Parts: sequence; C-alpha cells; structure tokens
Amino acid sequence: MYLKTILLLFCLTIRNAVGTVRCYACTFSSVDSDQSCLTITNTTFSVDCPYTYCTIMRQEYLDPPGSVASFTRGCDDEPDYLNHEITDTTFRTFYRACTSDLCNIGNGIQSVVGGGLSPVPEYTGDNLLVPGTGNAGVLQPTLLTMFLSSAAVYNVVN
Repeated sequence: MYLKTILLLFCLTIRNAVGTVRCYACTFSSVDSDQSCLTITNTTFSVDCPYTYCTIMRQEYLDPPGSVASFTRGCDDEPDYLNHEITDTTFRTFYRACTSDLCNIGNGIQSVVGGGLSPVPEYTGDNLLVPGTGNAGVLQPTLLTMFLSSAAVYNVVN
C-alpha cells in the first residue's frame, strides 16, 4: 500500500512538472477602445499554455511618456527576453516572463513578483538559476531525489 502511494505521488509530480501552466492571454493596441487587457479582471481571458513561460510585453511611446502603444499577455516556450527593458528612438519596451499559473498579472513595468520569475531578481540560494535553461535542469535531479528518498523511507519502514 505504501509503495502504491509513493508511485502515485511520483506520477502526479511528473505530470505537474511537465504539464501546462495557465496564463492570461490578451492584446491591446493604441487604436483599440477596449483597454481591458491592461488591467486583470475576473473576465480576463486565460489559456492552458503548453509552454514554460507566461509573458507580458508592454510597449510605450517615449512621447508622450507612459502612453501605451501595445500590450500583450500570453505564453511562450522561449521568450526573446525574460525580464528586460529596451529603449529606442520611439518606444520603451518592457519584457516580463514568469513560470507559475496566472503570474503574468502586472502592468508590465514592474517585474512579476511571486510568480516564479526567471531570472531570479537577486541571488539568495546555493544554486544559481541561469536564464534560458527552463525547468529541465532542475526537474531531473528533483524527481530523482524525491524517488530515491521515497524508496529509502519505504525500506526503513519495512
């Protein structure tokens, strides 16, 4: 019975680790009258994203400052930028990416907080997360460790 429980938990962990993430998905352009994509409400559309990242791209005109030219919430497997700002002669563009359900909620200016943002805003642990590696580098050791720990507990109990 105990072994079946361990296997069930292991399978659920694998399913969640390689499963989908929910992301808000909408677009706004300066010519649109509907500005609902700029602020999350209970009617904001969301999707089951088959990829790793929920994203925000906010593009503002430099003149007048802060005027939104376009805004997109979506999902992506390999975003061009994870947490970056680019300014050219016409626009200031903010790119944000995060990795947990419905984490692309902000205004796009601030980094996503508490949403599994990659890269981590500040280094606080023993392992440094490198942008672009996704979850693959973390997934295998974590699952292997969990499985081996469960097997060790099973052997101690029996």
